[in-house]
Amino acid sequence: MAQPSSSKKVQRAARAAAAPKGGRERRELGFPLILGAVVILGVALVIFARSSRAPAAAPRVGNDHWHSAYAIYDCDRFLPAFTSAADPDGIHSHQDGVIHIHPWNSSASGDDARLDVFFESMGARVTDDEISGPGIGVLEAGSDCNGEPTVIRAVRFARIDPAAPGGDQPVTGLVDLYEPAEEFTDDFADIRLLGDLEAFTFARVPAGADVPPPPEDRLQTAFGASAGNLVSTGPETELDPTDAPPEE
Repeated sequence: MAQPSSSKKVQRAARAAAAPKGGRERRELGFPLILGAVVILGVALVIFARSSRAPAAAPRVGNDHWHSAYAIYDCDRFLPAFTSAADPDGIHSHQDGVIHIHPWNSSASGDDARLDVFFESMGARVTDDEISGPGIGVLEAGSDCNGEPTVIRAVRFARIDPAAPGGDQPVTGLVDLYEPAEEFTDDFADIRLLGDLEAFTFARVPAGADVPPPPEDRLQTAFGASAGNLVSTGPETELDPTDAPPEE
């Protein structure tokens, strides 16, 4: 039988080398791509399951409703409360010296439940340079207080248990149930709201001066509101921050 010529062998080898390899390459690349997609999908499902299982940090939208008395203290006296009643995000006041904390949205809940949300709804500023807002005007740091230069400070007050060991001091009012928990000299807007019935005083005082908790009537209002005597019904953004406080 005649053998193929050398030229024919070369031609067959050339045709074989020129045959398309795309199918095999696509099969080789396809498996790792599918495997990678499965891994990414699995990780995403785990993250989603964890986030949907764990509730957001308090205060939670539609769940928590807290109240904290607050006061503006200048040198040696308390000033009126901010007079705004606007409530765009659920951290606001009813012109009553109480911060009402019940987030309407995620921007005011959990770790974002901070005093900057309250200051914004009040049309107020509390910085290391000044305290200002509707109802109190502008209190500038550095101005004299009984002949001494002043600074701006904020103090968070926490409730104490008078029945606890060491807590057997006489209690004549709600003021006696509060003691300083934290003091701040700047970044006041970043202060987190941590729970129901804490209290805050924003003060212009000489450095080292004592800062008292909010007065008795503010604390009573906070306790009454926390007991359900005052309920907010929904966002309110139409009120003018310069509205006068309601008449007694």
